[in-house]
Amino acid sequence: MFDQETNVVAFKPRASVAHHPKSLLERIYAAGALSVRTDDKATKTAAVMLQALGFLVIEEILADGTPRRLQRGEARGAMDRPWRLLKPPFPASPAFRTAAGPFRPKAGSRRPS
Repeated sequence: MFDQETNVVAFKPRASVAHHPKSLLERIYAAGALSVRTDDKATKTAAVMLQALGFLVIEEILADGTPRRLQRGEARGAMDRPWRLLKPPFPASPAFRTAAGPFRPKAGSRRPS
């Protein structure tokens, strides 16, 4: 016959993420930087994805308190240390400084009619 025992195990529901990656970006861009604790794996996972897209920069905080910038492949290996998330620097290229930068006509040139 069949056993009356059940082998179903009740799992604890997972805690919901405290913030969405979009709000994470908004907080970093508003403040300029955001500190992340060592045990905040949800924020770190979102930050790794946003770093891969180029939206932020990740620095790990070393034992002596100095920050070290993490490259795209290094972030997963540094999950056991506190991080600082930063706005990425803008490129120094003149094309990115102004909206009309690369489209300005050269001095002395005329527009075709």
